Amino acid sequence: MAAAAFDSGRTGSNQYIHEVIRTHAAGRRARVSAASDPIDAADRRRFLVALLGFAVFFTVLGLRLGADIAVQLQKTPTTELGWRLIGWLVAAPPALLTIVTWHERHRLRPRQRRDRGLLLAAWIGLSMFVLPARLISVDAQFGTGALVGEPLSAGWAWGALSAVIGLAFSGLVLLVLHRSVASPTAEQWDLTIRFLERAWLVLLVVSLGFALYGARTGVFQGGN
Repeated sequence: MAAAAFDSGRTGSNQYIHEVIRTHAAGRRARVSAASDPIDAADRRRFLVALLGFAVFFTVLGLRLGADIAVQLQKTPTTELGWRLIGWLVAAPPALLTIVTWHERHRLRPRQRRDRGLLLAAWIGLSMFVLPARLISVDAQFGTGALVGEPLSAGWAWGALSAVIGLAFSGLVLLVLHRSVASPTAEQWDLTIRFLERAWLVLLVVSLGFALYGARTGVFQGGN
């Protein structure tokens, strides 16, 4: 009887200790989250400003020197499939990498967050070098360098399409998560991001196949 009472008291004491530890841990996480909010806001502003700057830079570069750059690129031994792959690389991966980097931001040092943010902003902004070829025409953007511009812009278009589909799907998944759970836990966020990563990878593989061999379908040909 005494042993049972002792065990019961010890169990209750352990539960109390565990509850105190959980409470302190939750409070610490809340304080860390509150302290990181200004840092997150600064990171977002820096990323958006850099993105806007690179987008303007590559737009002007493409409109003014796109034809000259394409003519020089024609002198390289790159094949049509190579230019399609490069175009796809410009448009497809950056969106997924941006989502993953933002989710993992608290594990990175401030300098790493800054450098990766600037790199991703430049990568996304590079699309503005190719986009006018899809909105206007390949000849207007790349002139006599259209032999490079045509496969480059076709691969970019497939990559951009996969990025748009991926972003729409990610938005739908996050909307469902917020509708089903009032305040998602860290574990739920991690599971959701991991699921989205795998879904994006499947989408990227499929879009890469279309980017390389989509010429047979006749889709995204002619730059308009």
